[in-house]
Amino acid sequence: MKMILGTIIFFLFFVFIFLSWSSYPWSLNKATVQSTIINIEPEMMVDFEEIPSVIKIVTFNIGFLYGRGSEGSGYEHRGIEFYEKALVHVSKEMIQWDADIVFLQEIDFDSSRSHYIDQAKFIATKAGYPFVAEAISWEANYIPFPYFPLRNNFGKMNSGGAILSKYPLSDHQVTLLTKPLSQPWWYNLFYLHRYFQKVSVTIGEKKFNLMNLHLEAFDKANRKEQIEILLEEVKKSQIDFIAGDFNMVPTSALKKSKFFNDDDYENDPSYELMKKSNLFEVIPEEIYGKDEARFFTFPAWRPDRRLDYIWYNSSLKMIKAEVLPSASSDHLPLEATFQINGPRFNPYSQ
Repeated sequence: MKMILGTIIFFLFFVFIFLSWSSYPWSLNKATVQSTIINIEPEMMVDFEEIPSVIKIVTFNIGFLYGRGSEGSGYEHRGIEFYEKALVHVSKEMIQWDADIVFLQEIDFDSSRSHYIDQAKFIATKAGYPFVAEAISWEANYIPFPYFPLRNNFGKMNSGGAILSKYPLSDHQVTLLTKPLSQPWWYNLFYLHRYFQKVSVTIGEKKFNLMNLHLEAFDKANRKEQIEILLEEVKKSQIDFIAGDFNMVPTSALKKSKFFNDDDYENDPSYELMKKSNLFEVIPEEIYGKDEARFFTFPAWRPDRRLDYIWYNSSLKMIKAEVLPSASSDHLPLEATFQINGPRFNPYSQ
């Protein structure tokens, strides 16, 4: 009996030690976290106007550049050559898109699963972005997921969101959001934080406030709570652009359930809540409803829904928006172009 009791106590002690060590720094148990702005020396010449009349924005959930299966189902650990090739590929895509500001989600900074490459710095260096704001939202010594076989465990995790810019960034702040209460406490120890990443960009004599975000995917009540917090933030300070993976579908979406991965968006108030922000969406519902499939962003290999959005201040003029082709992630990127200044000269005045 004493041996059995001793074995049980030893096992519980081992579990406690493992949970404490592997989940350190204990799920970033703070409202705000490290907010880093990095100046990069790009490998290529940065091509931008000091005072442009238009700017282009791209938002892209890159899924740490794993592609199909990054969420866990069908995931297998891949070698460093795979990630280096993927990073070069996505950098070339970004050079072609030629965006002034890129909002990225699910990007690794120092993670075992992607061989400890700082993906934000790598892309910024290759694609010509001198300014990078990194937001850590998921950090742990060891993530035991996907569960088996153990060789596929994510391991050490340091991941989150990033904003890449051709123009100077400042006033960086990261807000971590609460995790779903519907999940067990031990699961939440290892579960990622959803977040808002706020930063200012100076373009010529104008300053714009940007927000990059990644909202809850699997719990509608938790996502609703996160958007309500977002609305309060928008009330407190002027936000010019909000972009990222909202994990919601438009109210007018024809399909809201019975997707391949069992995601369910029925009775989800997220989109209607966002409309209360008084920000405009780059693909309004009247346009979206005419050709839904044109604006689907997930999954990249067979898109059947829209999860990624760019919202903007009504004082700005949106010129065009489109979903871009890409084979780099399980999401597709969304691009929008805005007029921020009048034309520098009238070509018909002479």
